[in-house]
Amino acid sequence: MRHVTLLLAAACAVCAGCIGSEQLDPGDLDRWSALNADADSLGPCTCPEVAGRRLPRRWVFRQHPSLVWSALSIARAADRLEEEAEEVEILVSPAHARELADLMARGRGALEEMREVCEFDEEVDARRWAGGMAGALAGIEGVARTVTADPADARRGEEPLGASAAPLLDMLVQYLNQRAGGALLADLPPDDLHRVRAILVQTVLQVGLAAAGRQPQEGLREAVLAEMEKADEPEAAKGPLAEILARAVEQAPPASAGRGGLAGPVRAVLSYAPKALQALEMLTRQWDRMDHVAFEFHRGLDQPIMAATLAVRQGQEVRLEDMVMFQPVLVFRGTSRVAVVPDLSPTGETVVAFDPVAGGEGEQGNDAESGGEGGGVEMRFEGLAWGLAKLLALPLADGRLREVRVFVGRTGEADRIVNVALVMEATGEKGDPRRVVHFQDVRRRRLQRGPFRIRTVTERTEQVFNYLTPDKRYTYTRLKTPPPP
Repeated sequence: MRHVTLLLAAACAVCAGCIGSEQLDPGDLDRWSALNADADSLGPCTCPEVAGRRLPRRWVFRQHPSLVWSALSIARAADRLEEEAEEVEILVSPAHARELADLMARGRGALEEMREVCEFDEEVDARRWAGGMAGALAGIEGVARTVTADPADARRGEEPLGASAAPLLDMLVQYLNQRAGGALLADLPPDDLHRVRAILVQTVLQVGLAAAGRQPQEGLREAVLAEMEKADEPEAAKGPLAEILARAVEQAPPASAGRGGLAGPVRAVLSYAPKALQALEMLTRQWDRMDHVAFEFHRGLDQPIMAATLAVRQGQEVRLEDMVMFQPVLVFRGTSRVAVVPDLSPTGETVVAFDPVAGGEGEQGNDAESGGEGGGVEMRFEGLAWGLAKLLALPLADGRLREVRVFVGRTGEADRIVNVALVMEATGEKGDPRRVVHFQDVRRRRLQRGPFRIRTVTERTEQVFNYLTPDKRYTYTRLKTPPPP
């Protein structure tokens, strides 16, 4: 509702003439709409390695109606991981998918809580840091307990559905570890590399201690794990965990030069991982409309790249909406490939490229279900507010989405800028089909220092919406918080 209200305000601004337009200079649209990544630049599909152990290069999650077959498939996937197979395929029932989506929501909450305390530019007081970390660990423990539930604990003979999340969590954490140059799981014993609770706790501790400029002490992970496992409920562990962590961060030595380099990659992970989990959660809640999803690890552009192939059942569509303010609806049909380049040189942007897969994935034998109607991701300006904007001033057009570019930067001691650009090709329009939708969120902030703490205060937020056609740029600017007197 908040987003709808803002869009309606924007539509009213159109009536008042607050959305301006200007002619583009020759070459402007070429520069803005030039694609940065495509399927050809992904590089070879490779098996990542962690602590000398080879992981699958391809993970396939396929819809299957049976809980029994799904449970057997999950058990078989664990064996395939032990065998260091190059490909793992997992059958996921709709019931498993619903539970998996709930777990993703809880994991996203834990990451967002961590992001609040992980300020890499300035130190924060130990108690605030420890409290935030304890909250994140309690959230992680709730996820771990659901994922690692023993079948004997299932109520009324029901299948412990959370077990379906274990392979996906394993895959995601290994990817984040790659993005951090292997530093997240560097100290984890090889036997723990596929134990969900161990890798989640290790990841949280490494991220949090890097944020505090400290290096982990011997025995800290074991003490945290013991406290989490003995608590009756995850929330009951928050107090004891906060005490353990407060003592640990005060006694821990400063991070070495090698570990100091972890801050940049971890900040990047914390900036995009919550939104990535939100997108996966939305897709999972529409699992009954999908045939399968495949993830692959590539090595290209001098960095690890993850590519996902989404196959939607014939006659169905899968939607991503309301993830960020002013976001148009993204609609998946047929089979599409999505490639994520997290740190494109030289700009440092995160680039997400979208490409249709013609005829679906023939090797899977499911063309009739997933690829017969052709693939692609469509961007739609739906709803009353967008309708008013189109009617009154903006020549918005639905079309095929080609690329999303995200850049997060800082201009001063605490200011933060987020730029999101969507490159698309309008359908049903004459002439040049290229369009660019651009959002910018600028937070003017200052650091407020006290005797024992430092906190960030947002004084003003500026939001800018740009829509570029072949010959014009349309701009709407909004001040969310008035500047101080």
